[in-house]
Amino acid sequence: MASAREQQKRRKTLRPHPARDQIVDAMRSYGQPISPTRLAEVTSNTLGSVAYHVRTLLAAGVVELAEEGRVRGAVEHFYALVPENESEINDPLVGLQKLCGVLTLPTGENGYPQPVPLDPEARAQMQKILDAMRPKVQRIVRETAKRAATG
Repeated sequence: MASAREQQKRRKTLRPHPARDQIVDAMRSYGQPISPTRLAEVTSNTLGSVAYHVRTLLAAGVVELAEEGRVRGAVEHFYALVPENESEINDPLVGLQKLCGVLTLPTGENGYPQPVPLDPEARAQMQKILDAMRPKVQRIVRETAKRAATG
């Protein structure tokens, strides 16, 4: 098992990845230990892809092995988020940057895209936007879930 220092270093090098983001979001929504098999079903990713990303998150200390169980003679592993570490890789403001297409901007002489870290003022401004948007998005998602359940 990697040391806390190694895990922190790995968390800092993790880049956003759609499958990994789905896995973390599904784990957060579920709120209890979940297996890679179930995560693959929920996220519609392959078991191989999910297992790879769960191992990556485990090595970074974002998830931990919560329990093991026997399923048809095999050992099934169940993982849970480590909340204090998960927030380091799943910053909603970085997600908003990504959604708006401004994680990177062309800078410097060569015009190559460079990451744009948010300063405290930008973080405060974007947090206000996110706070205003969150209830609207939650309402839309709840409404669509109701329509799906009655349709």
